[in-house]
Amino acid sequence: MKRFKVKLHGKNFFLNLDGEPRKLGFYATRFVKAQNPEEAEKIAVILTHQNPNLRKTLLNEKDDRPKINLEGIKEISFLKFFAKKSTTDFTFYPEDEE
Repeated sequence: MKRFKVKLHGKNFFLNLDGEPRKLGFYATRFVKAQNPEEAEKIAVILTHQNPNLRKTLLNEKDDRPKINLEGIKEISFLKFFAKKSTTDFTFYPEDEE
């Protein structure tokens, strides 16, 4: 199994993070094990969608779905993979400042 560093970009997330709901985007990096880059992207996106902190603050209507796109993917070594923690952090930004 190969190891990958996957950079993601989320858009159109209507979130209530600080008591004031607003549209936010985010960047996130995930470290995953997969057979190939396509599988690594799918795993990283699923892990991000399943993040409980993101899910419980999401306010989007069904017809206004958020999106997560691949920004970059890189195969990394065994040592780099284990030196990094599998992060669940996000770097949010207001979409009107994009």
